[in-house]
Amino acid sequence: MSPTRSPSPTTSSIPLLDRARSMVSSWFVTGLSRGRNDALTVGRAALAAALAYLISGVIWNHEFPFFSSIVAFIIIGFGIEKKMRKIVEMAAGVLFGVLLGELARQFIGSGTWQILVVVFVAGMLARLIDKSNLFGFQTAIQSLLVMIMPITPGMTPGGRVLDAVTGVIVAIIIHLLLSGDPRRLQRQAAISFYQELQDTLVSLALAARSGDRDVAQAALVTLRTSSQKYTDEWMLANDVANEMATFSPTGLRHADDVGRLEHLLIGSDRAMRNMRVIARRETEFLDAVRGDAHSTLADALLAARDAVSELCIAVAHDEVDFTEVRRKLRLFSSYLTPEMLLRNDEGVRPGRAGHFEGVTLAIQLRSLAIDLLQATGLTSAEAKQFLPSLVIAADGDAIGPRPMTQEMHALEPPATTEALELLITDRSDPDRRR
Repeated sequence: MSPTRSPSPTTSSIPLLDRARSMVSSWFVTGLSRGRNDALTVGRAALAAALAYLISGVIWNHEFPFFSSIVAFIIIGFGIEKKMRKIVEMAAGVLFGVLLGELARQFIGSGTWQILVVVFVAGMLARLIDKSNLFGFQTAIQSLLVMIMPITPGMTPGGRVLDAVTGVIVAIIIHLLLSGDPRRLQRQAAISFYQELQDTLVSLALAARSGDRDVAQAALVTLRTSSQKYTDEWMLANDVANEMATFSPTGLRHADDVGRLEHLLIGSDRAMRNMRVIARRETEFLDAVRGDAHSTLADALLAARDAVSELCIAVAHDEVDFTEVRRKLRLFSSYLTPEMLLRNDEGVRPGRAGHFEGVTLAIQLRSLAIDLLQATGLTSAEAKQFLPSLVIAADGDAIGPRPMTQEMHALEPPATTEALELLITDRSDPDRRR
């Protein structure tokens, strides 16, 4: 009997190599994405640092005006979160810290115990003056820099303060003049938001078509973990874009579009919150029907995915047009009755427990449709006209829509094909695109 051969080292190490390669690839792609998104901000910070250094050298005749560059770069920094309020806080902290450092250096000198005293006093004074962590951090760090930096030839205490002021002014001017298109930030945040919504709808459609409640449960867990992040990013982008459209000369002309994209978040955020409930309700529904496949439900969810995909396309264009979005949402809405959604692929209705969960799911999907329609600028009453009637009557085993009686006219809004088409295509009112 031949001895058992152990696997070769090369064979056993392949999965590890694959994982390492995948991690490196993911890190590289993510890094490229970060660099692409922040290229404008980093470029502005570099330009501000160089320009502040040049101005201090030429105008003030300072030989090594490093404080100008440091201050200018710190104020602009990285990322989109540099709102005007934060810039003012940072600028105030920088100037206050430099003044404290200069006063301390003149009266107690520079050394180990002096650094301890100055940083502690600067930090405590900053906390006394303002609750902002940003203000406190800049006050302490700038006072520390003044204490530890060597004194260059010809540099006076007043010169370092002047360099700091120069850096602040240059950074604010560069920030206002070169902020770029404020809608870019909103569009990036909105597209990421809608992609998360699309991914969830695809996962739930897969769960419905296969009857696998674990897929729906996994989608629910992912949504609970990450969905709020996308809402917060969009809200931050709205705040920054609003300030750019208010203070920046290059952003003023985009103020109306910024407002429309800001308003779009209201209905979209409601839709995202609804998705968390829908994922939970679908998980319960698939539990109750014991894993039966529901392809019609899957088709409805994919129709919603198509509408969200059109939203991505709409917000990416300069002229936001929701006509195609509303057409897709009309198709999605046509599925949204329990009679359509609850039957499995064999045409069998669910039992009592499944019926309850299924009706609850159908109602929640109708709410999702209304949220998305309102995000395109329709009122609640207009959005409800897209939905099929839920008023039904039972006659023995036959279940179907009631005849259109006078009582129903009081309950159901008139919704003809012509009326819906007018709602879909009406773009005469600018508020329609909000």
